[in-house]
Amino acid sequence: MSDAIRLIGLPGSGKTRFKNAFHAAFPEAVVDEVSAEAASSAQAQRTWCVIDVRSPVQDAEAQAWLKAMLQTATGIVFSFVETADMTMQAKWQAWLKSACPDALPRYRWFSHAALGDWNWRQFDVPDQVCSVDFAVPSLDTFRFDFDSGSLHLEHLLFGLDTMKQNLGARLWRVQGVVMTSEYQNPVAIEGQIDRWDTYAGVLDGSGYLCLQGENLQRALLQEIIDASRLS
Repeated sequence: MSDAIRLIGLPGSGKTRFKNAFHAAFPEAVVDEVSAEAASSAQAQRTWCVIDVRSPVQDAEAQAWLKAMLQTATGIVFSFVETADMTMQAKWQAWLKSACPDALPRYRWFSHAALGDWNWRQFDVPDQVCSVDFAVPSLDTFRFDFDSGSLHLEHLLFGLDTMKQNLGARLWRVQGVVMTSEYQNPVAIEGQIDRWDTYAGVLDGSGYLCLQGENLQRALLQEIIDASRLS
């Protein structure tokens, strides 16, 4: 039986966090993140769909994308469980009943807890993954680096939200660490298709911001960032 595992999930669902934690606990296993369009395979294997259960996925396209990925999965990993209330977790369980007629095994991952006691080889059964007829969004990625200076966080998030609401841009993933006027320490920014999260970050060098989505224009993104800069 293969120890290879493939992780799928919406952008920002916690795949990289889980991959790093899993690899630290089980270095003998091979864990790879794959895109939904690359999920089909001719050989039996484990494919785990990572789902952020802190809030519902309200975007219609994101829901359709997630349902398509679940058709290729052999198991489900709930991420960010420690910050998701029980009501929201129950809503996800109910949603999965309608999205997955064939129940998949589920694992509730607490990021602060060790994975070493998990008998993951008994979690699911490797299976051949079939292709799914779903048009995966074509995402562009842009990265901006900040050698010095601070940003006004509120202005930055407002500008990105305005771009989404008024200009047809779809931000599937935002990730970065920047210095801001509102806080003395670095701020980490995490964005998904329908949520924002900010928290204390760590900077080993320059600040940066990575944005992934559809209908994005680098020039417009640069304007939003420049308008958020503090002289």
